[in-house]
Amino acid sequence: MNVRSARRLLSSLLPPRAEPGWRVRLWDGTELASETAPAFTLHVRHPSALERVAGDPSMGFGEAYVAGHLDVEGDLGALLGLAYREDLFARLSPLKKARLCWWHLRGRSGLRRARREISHHYDRGNEFYRLWLDEGLNYSCAYFETPETDLETAQRAKNALVLRKAGLRPGHRLLDVGCGWGSLLLAAAETPGVRALGITLSERQLELARERIRRAGAADRVEVRLADYRELDPGRDGPFDRVVSVGMFEHVGRRNIPVFFERVRRLLKPRGLFLLHTIGRILPRETDPWIRAHIFPGGYIPALVEILPAAERAGFDFLDLENLRRHYHRTLGHWIERFEARSGEIAGRMGEAFVRMWRLYLHGSRAAFGEGDLHLFQLLYSRGRREDLPLTRRHFYEAAEGGFPPHPAAASP
Repeated sequence: MNVRSARRLLSSLLPPRAEPGWRVRLWDGTELASETAPAFTLHVRHPSALERVAGDPSMGFGEAYVAGHLDVEGDLGALLGLAYREDLFARLSPLKKARLCWWHLRGRSGLRRARREISHHYDRGNEFYRLWLDEGLNYSCAYFETPETDLETAQRAKNALVLRKAGLRPGHRLLDVGCGWGSLLLAAAETPGVRALGITLSERQLELARERIRRAGAADRVEVRLADYRELDPGRDGPFDRVVSVGMFEHVGRRNIPVFFERVRRLLKPRGLFLLHTIGRILPRETDPWIRAHIFPGGYIPALVEILPAAERAGFDFLDLENLRRHYHRTLGHWIERFEARSGEIAGRMGEAFVRMWRLYLHGSRAAFGEGDLHLFQLLYSRGRREDLPLTRRHFYEAAEGGFPPHPAAASP
């Protein structure tokens, strides 16, 4: 690609009156800029970078950025926010259409493939995640009661909110589908008489979760297994009074959505409650190809129009829906700040290309919640209709000294 072609391509992609503005510097020093003050400069170091972007905007930009053929001086988040506002990455080239068709035809994710896909992301090493997550290693949307709330407090509040919505009470059996490093299980274990089972497909998460549970003295009532939700047997492992799943549903895959709800329903007692916490969209859309290829292989962000009918057909009664989109945008801001503070150490462990890949992933995710179509849904279901729950949602949020107050329906199953 020559300079003239590059200028023509960039002029067709970047709006001249964008807010905030942009600047592009080409490999020969040529510059283009918006009519508004630039918040970033996109430095195109090699003509091949723009050729890749022209062929497939998302994959081309991501791979060229990680390779260092594209660089961003200034606010990377502003560039990605502009891309989401203008829907630049969603423009389908023939190559991108072919990739999406292939991923769709691959269909349902089997157990062996699911383990490989989870390992790709979560088995990077516990020490890597410890560098930039909160002390409880919560890798999901936090809950901020005020803009000044720190990440540690917000993650504890999220776990408390999940358990409050699920109506966990003394004596319950709880299943955590996709338990991560065990923070929600440890929070649940603080309720007297609760017995909990968590499942994960990450061996590294399993090791650390078991160690944390042992150190907390909860091993007699909390168990973690290396298992897929499809491997649990309702007769042998269940039934459970409550089921929660936080940040795992995005790995299920589009064609497995009905399977997931059917399996969870069978594991839940009649009148039991199920709290699903998941990234989602309003309408279906294919997963970004760069994210699927390099960050979350096999991942799919479900849409409400896919979730609600599948749960209904599986026999669940729909009780509540809350959108925590702004909370995830804020969570990602904290993660980015922590990641950048340790980026030198991460580069020493994982390499500079890895840092650039995860920097793009984190900033892109934040932009998708701020300017794009991503949401964070908490959906509450019951197995069978219940008329005994509180008429308002006040009990979800009213904290008391020492934590959340007892559930108003504590006397009911």
